[in-house]
Amino acid sequence: MRLFLALWPGPGVRAQLHDWAVSAHAECGGRVLRAQTLHLTLAFLDEVDPARLPVLLALMQRTPLEPFTLTFDHLGYWSDRKIVWAGAPTVPDNLIATRDTLLSQWRATGARVVTQTFRPHVSLLRHARRAPSDPHPHPLVWHCDGYVLVHSVRTPRGPHYRVLAEHYGAQPDGLTATSAEKSPIPATQYGIVG
Repeated sequence: MRLFLALWPGPGVRAQLHDWAVSAHAECGGRVLRAQTLHLTLAFLDEVDPARLPVLLALMQRTPLEPFTLTFDHLGYWSDRKIVWAGAPTVPDNLIATRDTLLSQWRATGARVVTQTFRPHVSLLRHARRAPSDPHPHPLVWHCDGYVLVHSVRTPRGPHYRVLAEHYGAQPDGLTATSAEKSPIPATQYGIVG
């Protein structure tokens, strides 16, 4: 299974980010990511044997994330990947520390860890033709207090996501395996709008 760890926004932040995507799409073209797919990737874990999921969930359970705030205030464009994204000027130290702890503990279990630069962002458009002419929308504040484990499934129309577990609150026992009845994040797969 292709897995990644992510910050998953609540409905208000998700709606604002989606509004940014729709506005950017009018100028930049491309494909608007569905509101339900918007997230900030903490770490891409690549292919993970499903039998190792209990190890990963135990690691998450003992690695809480202290609450913090991100302020998104600019849009960027990666011309090589044709992606328009939202970014924050600063990233809290505790977010970086939690990410580093998760990856080092995962590596310590014998897992292969993909070397990657942490560039915190939320992808808004794929296959965009150009950068937005106004890269400074009104700032958006996102209060974060947890992270999720997501299964990414490749399809011809792009990735589909399924949240497998969420860890909210700064206590080590804040881990919850998601279910359709319990999770505020629907346990359906999310795709992109084409």
